[in-house]
Amino acid sequence: MKRIKKALIGLAVGTVAALGVVGFAACSDNTKTVEGEYSYENYGNTYGVKVEVTVENDKIKEVKTVETEGWTEATETEDWDRTPYVNGKAALLDAYEGMSVDDVLAIEVTTDDKGQPTAVPEKDLLISTATQSCGRLLLAVQDALKDLK
Repeated sequence: MKRIKKALIGLAVGTVAALGVVGFAACSDNTKTVEGEYSYENYGNTYGVKVEVTVENDKIKEVKTVETEGWTEATETEDWDRTPYVNGKAALLDAYEGMSVDDVLAIEVTTDDKGQPTAVPEKDLLISTATQSCGRLLLAVQDALKDLK
C-alpha cells in the first residue's frame, strides 16, 4: 500500500511539474506578426508595398509582401528594368531575418518631397538599381515594427 501511495504521489508531482513547464513555455512565446505599409503618389500612380513581419524575441523571423490592388511595388519603364528587383526580392526579404527590431527601426531611408525613396544606407537591404522599391519595402517594414516599441 505504501508503494502505491508513493507511486501516486510521484505521479502527481510529475504531472504538476510537467504542466508547469508547458505553462511556462506557453507564456514565453514572444512571436508576433504585424502589418505595415508605405505608399505615395507620383506621376498619377500609387507606388507602395504592404508587408507582414513576424518577430520573435525582438528579432525578425520573416518578412512577406502582401498583394495590394492598385499599388505598384516595382514598375517597368523605359528608363528602368525591374528584373533585378523581381529576381532579387526573395533574397532581399530573407536579408531581414535575424535583424533586431531596433536595428531596422534605426535605418534612415531618405525620400524626396513626394515620398519617393532616394537612398537606402543598409547595403544588405538594397538591390543595385532598385533603390526606390527597396526603400519602399524598408519603410513598410519599419511601419510594421513601430508599434512593437
